[in-house]
Amino acid sequence: MIITLSPIGINNFHNSTDLRVRVNENKTINSYTREDGIVYRISKRQARRIENHFCGVVGCGCPKGGVVVQLTPEGDEFGLEL
Repeated sequence: MIITLSPIGINNFHNSTDLRVRVNENKTINSYTREDGIVYRISKRQARRIENHFCGVVGCGCPKGGVVVQLTPEGDEFGLEL
């Protein structure tokens, strides 16, 4: 399944273009649901590429799209909050 990420407002601080990301429907993590959406598991590489697309500036404090979340304290699982 392909998801189009198009953050708005403060989550798109640098006015970046939309980004299409492929996620596996089977990797939906029901235990990480929020009130208004679901978290889809993505790879660490995908997480890094998404954040770099929305802000590639080292040390910038913007939310970098505001959709990537770290799912474990170890930092080895990431997800898209939609």
